[in-house]
Amino acid sequence: MSAPALSTWISSPTPPLGGTAAVPGDAAIAARALVLAALAVGESRVTGAPVGLEPLVRVLRTLGAHLEPMGEGAWRVHGVGVGGLRQAPGLLDVGPDGLAFALLAGLLATQGGETFLTTSHPAATPFLKAALPPLAHMGAAFTPAGDGLGGIHPPLLVRGTARPVPVDHRPLEPVVCEVKSALLLAALNVAGRTTVVEETPTADHTERLLRQFGAAVTARHQPDGAWAVSVNGQRELRPARVAVPGDASLAGAALVAAALRPGPGIALPHIGVNEHRIALFPVLRDMGVGDMGAGLTAAGRPAGEGEPVADLRLHPPAHPLRGVEVAAASLSAGELALVAVAASCARGTTVLHGLTPRLARAVPPLVAAFGACGVTASAGTDVLTITGDGQPPQGGATVDVDADLAPAFLALGTAAAHPIAVRASLGPAAASLLNALGAAITQA
Repeated sequence: MSAPALSTWISSPTPPLGGTAAVPGDAAIAARALVLAALAVGESRVTGAPVGLEPLVRVLRTLGAHLEPMGEGAWRVHGVGVGGLRQAPGLLDVGPDGLAFALLAGLLATQGGETFLTTSHPAATPFLKAALPPLAHMGAAFTPAGDGLGGIHPPLLVRGTARPVPVDHRPLEPVVCEVKSALLLAALNVAGRTTVVEETPTADHTERLLRQFGAAVTARHQPDGAWAVSVNGQRELRPARVAVPGDASLAGAALVAAALRPGPGIALPHIGVNEHRIALFPVLRDMGVGDMGAGLTAAGRPAGEGEPVADLRLHPPAHPLRGVEVAAASLSAGELALVAVAASCARGTTVLHGLTPRLARAVPPLVAAFGACGVTASAGTDVLTITGDGQPPQGGATVDVDADLAPAFLALGTAAAHPIAVRASLGPAAASLLNALGAAITQA
């Protein structure tokens, strides 16, 4: 399985960021919207989609849906109906799009026929280990590639079942959002109710969009406090118009970059503020963005069954950020890196505790990258500690990090004393956004 191509981005020191910038659309929402539009009966419109979805579009066309670009991130989609995807010859390759791989694996599991599906995304292996057992309980069969030692990876042969059965899935490990989404999409073509139980709710983009397209979706608390999401299947989806909001993760990188030093402030219109994607915001407030005349505000515009949207505005405080204690379990890996970057410029010690196993995997490369940039960072079993002196660090290093962590170091490079080179499998979206606000980020 090949890895996405590496690129090197050099983030150089600049004056404090300022201005208003449009944030690219959220790919996680756009991909789900295109897939559901491909299953609806009639014409749907998806607007605000970012670049980079071409491999998914190609696959959906191969499976029989009609997708027409209308320019500037807009798509017109004529769907084939639930269960109406045609069998595709050859290998369906979604490139490095791990989410598209997950969504398609779920869809194809409950349709008759055999399909080969692949991705180069490194998260495909843990997805397969978590998702294939419950999908197999629905009646599908799978043959992934393997190393002969129990390891599995794409390409994946999906033998979809023409007689799928509903399941109640409550795994021993925490549910990953992509696994939940795959099971909910598989459930669309299953007679009866399929339920996925989460100990802690994950991002609900799929549930919101399913409702927008007319699916029968319910979500409820269990007696033990867990969260159960159910889909009653074999119901046709209606067409919908989906306006994809700006990516909250990219917005977070811009907010942190602007908060590192006093400056004119930034405004980011039309950002998705799904409660499961904005754990960074209260941490920034605790660190001092929001007091002494500073403010991070959200002029919210809830969008019915769709995503809540806000216009974000950040005025950096006139004083250095302060170190805080953070219960980190609700952070994503990208948010963990952004909090750590803010902490590196703060006065005092920031302790991020309660790291989940998923977050703990991101800690060693973070500690190494911060050490190379002159930041005091250390890690324990489930703790990351960052100590700052109220000034940006020296920088002047090359850091090798995953794509989820890379935008944080692009943000740090805008304030560090010397440029930071970031080597990662990263597209241009984060650099373009920060440059629109005054950063000086170039691709080597």
